Amino acid sequence: MFTYEIKSDKKDEHKYIEITGYEGSVAHLNVPKEIDGISVEAIGNHSFSGRSDLVSVSLPESIRTLYGFAFHNCRNLKKISLYDSIDDYYDGVCRQCDSLKDIEIVLNRGWFEVVRNFLADYDGNLRFMLTLPDGEKALLTFPGYVYDFNENTMARTIQFSIAGSGMFYRECVDRRSMDYRGYDRLFEKALIDGNAVSEDIAIGRLLYPVELSENFRDMYESYVSKNSESILLRLVEMAESEPETVEVIKALLTYKKNSPGSSSLLDGDSVDKAIKVTADKKMALLSAVLMESAKDKAGAAPDVFEF
Repeated sequence: MFTYEIKSDKKDEHKYIEITGYEGSVAHLNVPKEIDGISVEAIGNHSFSGRSDLVSVSLPESIRTLYGFAFHNCRNLKKISLYDSIDDYYDGVCRQCDSLKDIEIVLNRGWFEVVRNFLADYDGNLRFMLTLPDGEKALLTFPGYVYDFNENTMARTIQFSIAGSGMFYRECVDRRSMDYRGYDRLFEKALIDGNAVSEDIAIGRLLYPVELSENFRDMYESYVSKNSESILLRLVEMAESEPETVEVIKALLTYKKNSPGSSSLLDGDSVDKAIKVTADKKMALLSAVLMESAKDKAGAAPDVFEF
């Protein structure tokens, strides 16, 4: 049960609700658009701060304000879904949410400011699924970064340093736009951060190629093909706890490279190894998906594994 306050807007004096918390335990929080016929337009200061039960949060398009530390220190919060209706985003909304990985935003107004706000608030890896005003989708992974400083006692100065490509990637987002070309140019920097984040960047751009130029498409395809075993086995591991990953695997298995007459994105050996893993883990559904793909590649039925 939500707790809330009814407030009056300072501009036009209309009544609205500010959520102040939730009584009881809740893993998947779905904030309603209205309560008793009154529009829900704000999430109050520290409303859900420190809750360990929250796993996902879904906010309606009526929300205009996210006050400070609204979801601060929710250690198990993995996903937030909302709209670009946010006009005011205060400090610390999702800070210290160590498990946060995914942000879904419907950009009905084309207002990228909310993306910038989350990125400024959170220095870890974040993956955004954006629904653009024309209905097209973009899947963008932003690497994390570490901002540190060291004191040089001899020179009596403070030396600042930034590790990780995340700060560079964050500069690609403007209030009203996303610099996709600039984002793609940074891929060489992301490679330094490690395979997982690089893989997610490449997969997102290939499966949702908004403003993706041919040369960058070729770059991402080459990377995924060279690392197909690592990518596929990691996705199989993820699918155990995140069933939606199966759809990503299906999309990669059916993806055809851009160049004429080229092969599939994932090679047959990688698929065969993934089949063996899924068989050992008794993941029947995913194993069937992989075996069907292997059959299509080989033109004949692959080896059969007992579950």
